[in-house]
Amino acid sequence: MEEKIKLIFETLNQLIDQENTERREDGRYLLKAGEIRILGQMSLLLNEKVSSILTLAQTADMDAKITLDYFVKSNLKKLLVENGFIYDEDSDLVWIPPHASFIKLYEFRYLTIYIIDPESALVSKAVKAPKKNEQLIADAIATGKFPGLEDRILKEGGSLENFI
Repeated sequence: MEEKIKLIFETLNQLIDQENTERREDGRYLLKAGEIRILGQMSLLLNEKVSSILTLAQTADMDAKITLDYFVKSNLKKLLVENGFIYDEDSDLVWIPPHASFIKLYEFRYLTIYIIDPESALVSKAVKAPKKNEQLIADAIATGKFPGLEDRILKEGGSLENFI
């Protein structure tokens, strides 16, 4: 899956480059570089360290905070669909816990792609959708690889009752 996602972003970057070449020739404004911050399950799947220690359900759904021009965003959605994925239009509703950080996954000329740090992704899932993510969070806690997970879940108003 990671190679497929990378190819989508490489293709998108090429489309931006082509569009900017045409715009330059026509004297129109150029598309600006943008960011994509991947959240949720997709961020965990794209993190090699996490996907190697946790059993993760595959998803076609991409939650992401996007800072892109309309042209770029619409082409991203199209590329995702063509490759069996879908951009979740409700991505702006995804809760990002305080003190979350982002890890640079890819950097291209016009795009920088980040994934949320795994512990923050897990905290978000544990606090906002505990029943749906019960096994995932229990497994994450059991690995001992996320030392602040339990404290952060409690601090953000979650419960450990279903996970331990």
